Amino acid sequence: MTCHHRLACTLAALLLAGAAHAQGGAAGVMTVEVFANSAMLVTPEPSPALPYQLKVYRLDAMRNIEAAINQNLPQTEAEAQQWIAANEARIRRQVQPQVESAAQGLTLAANYRLSRIPAIVINRKTVVYGITDVHQALELARRQPGGKP
Repeated sequence: MTCHHRLACTLAALLLAGAAHAQGGAAGVMTVEVFANSAMLVTPEPSPALPYQLKVYRLDAMRNIEAAINQNLPQTEAEAQQWIAANEARIRRQVQPQVESAAQGLTLAANYRLSRIPAIVINRKTVVYGITDVHQALELARRQPGGKP
């Protein structure tokens, strides 16, 4: 972008800075990981348009998958075994990504020593508890003493 007038350049810089601030002041933020359960609304949704990599881990996914499968099972053990044999490949394809994400989320939550959810981990080091709004978490982390995001 070439600016022919100093005022136009200043205005353009302010607009760009405002856009970065509107996205949560994400300068220097590379990764954001949200640890929540399925009942918690996380905003924004992961998107390639975000200026950082956003990953949401639903830590109760395994329990929800098990409940959904059990809901469809026939009542008798013989019929249930038959149903599982007939549907196993389809079920694996459908739930594998959720199972992998939940397992990875549980492992990361333990590694980060998270004490509760919701928790948002920024750049694998700063933790903000109690909210599911990523932009708000980035702003809170930025305001913390020594906070960089």
